[in-house]
Amino acid sequence: MASGPSRGPASRPPRRSTASRPRSAKAATPKPPPPPPGWRGRISGATRARRSRRAVTLLAVLAFLTVLLGSTVAAWVGQRGDIAALRDTVTSQERDVASLEAEQERWRDPVYVEQQARQRLKFVKPGEKSYTVLDAEPSEGHVDGLADPADPESTLPWFTTVWESARAADAPGARR
Repeated sequence: MASGPSRGPASRPPRRSTASRPRSAKAATPKPPPPPPGWRGRISGATRARRSRRAVTLLAVLAFLTVLLGSTVAAWVGQRGDIAALRDTVTSQERDVASLEAEQERWRDPVYVEQQARQRLKFVKPGEKSYTVLDAEPSEGHVDGLADPADPESTLPWFTTVWESARAADAPGARR
């Protein structure tokens, strides 16, 4: 029936009683039981060795794939960032083109062209008179570039004020 040697109760190791063991700090953590002797121990040892080999092989394959694909994935991520930046650039350039096309369309309108000629180039139609205001924004404390007579801090004598007024009238476009 059984092809292997039969074992009797005498070949089994005796059981130890737990009461006779001394209690220590290491007794709290149980030790794994030793593998059974005989063919069962060899099979369980071979199974553990096979699992270890498989785990090491799997880790080696994963490490190889990480090294192999790492630079490729890094390049792909960098290229995705570049593509996003270029899309933003294209979007802003399309907005610029749209605004320039709108301005070009305004310049096709004769009324707009006439308005710009009047504002920028000071053109007038025959028979019209053009007036240009010099120094439209007076500086602080001065009226038309002269000292304010109502200003109590003005220490200039009256004849200096008259002289500055004559100089300003003589050269209206000159700035001091």
